Amino acid sequence: MPHSRRPWIALLIAVSIALALWWIPDWQTQAPSDAAPANAREDRGTAVAAIAARRGDLAITVGALGTVRSLSNIALYPRVEGELLTVDFEEGEHVENGQLLATIDPRDYRAQLAAAQGQLVQDQAQLQSAREDLERYETLAQSQSISRQELEQQRQLVRQYEGAVASDRADIKSARIQLDYTRITAPSDGLIGIRNVDPGNLVSSNDDQPIATLTRLDPISVIFSLSSQYVPTLRQQLASGDAPTVTATTVGGERLEGRLTSIDSQIDPATGTVRLRARFDNDRGRLYPNAFVDVRLTVNTLHDRVIVPAPAIQTGQDGLFVYVVGDDETVTRHPVEVTASEDHRSAVASGVSAGQRVVVDGIDSIRNGAKVRVVSNALPGEADASSAADDEADTNTPRDAS
Repeated sequence: MPHSRRPWIALLIAVSIALALWWIPDWQTQAPSDAAPANAREDRGTAVAAIAARRGDLAITVGALGTVRSLSNIALYPRVEGELLTVDFEEGEHVENGQLLATIDPRDYRAQLAAAQGQLVQDQAQLQSAREDLERYETLAQSQSISRQELEQQRQLVRQYEGAVASDRADIKSARIQLDYTRITAPSDGLIGIRNVDPGNLVSSNDDQPIATLTRLDPISVIFSLSSQYVPTLRQQLASGDAPTVTATTVGGERLEGRLTSIDSQIDPATGTVRLRARFDNDRGRLYPNAFVDVRLTVNTLHDRVIVPAPAIQTGQDGLFVYVVGDDETVTRHPVEVTASEDHRSAVASGVSAGQRVVVDGIDSIRNGAKVRVVSNALPGEADASSAADDEADTNTPRDAS
């Protein structure tokens, strides 16, 4: 039985050797064709993104956390005592300057005004009578029919009634003011808050809470703090009339631009910071009192500088450098001097000229003198966004049915 298996084993070995000899030449002929694309890609250069340096201005900013503050926040307390008859506003509505907001029972104050007016009429009549008597006394005094003492007493009586009339007129003016105070009107445009008192309650100027609070929203301000080192520069800019630009970004990502208006008169010794106020147009109500916003203040502007994207700046053993793409698609390492960086941009004083292309993506895959292929003229994030937009446009473009 063992002798009968040997021919089959020998046959299997022979077939295996034949198959191996047939496959090796075929693999050797295919290997160069597989390597060819890799060599072709190497000859074409490494794919990179490059952006041309440009000449322009670079704004230098500092950031802080700011708090939105109204320029006018008025607590509407009653100025007179009485029953609150009406509340003439809707909570949270915008009101105009002079608009009626609430009414206090005016009857007592009308009566006081009428009494003051009546007293004026009475005192005016007495004054008129005293003046007529004085004229008669002066005539009698010329003929010495009365004594000088009687004449002087009459003159004093006239002055007394003149004082009474003046006092009555002041009382009338005061009574009219008190009567006007029964009508509570808006002292300015703004947003009226939630009312604290309902009609029917007795109110007075000594109340703990106002009837409501009126807040002016447009324009509005933001209060924030910065290091005191910026005070001299900012004061100089304000004095020259060139108020620095301030941007405020809300929690929702909305960005508004305003101007610095004032600097506090004192530096906080505990923190070494100073408070500043910026003013913003707020006609759409995007800034709301007491909300927090991210603030950026322009403290300086570098003019007419060579600007390159910040990702192009690399750090080596000899300092900062960039890769510049030549006309022959070869990159050259250029040492650079960076004067300032802001918002993903850097101003360079030397090493790059406006118009030269600098590599911003794919830097880790290249070296000095390497061949490259510029496949994008945007930063990586911008390129992705642009590609996504192109894909969406292709998707939305109607295709020919044919």
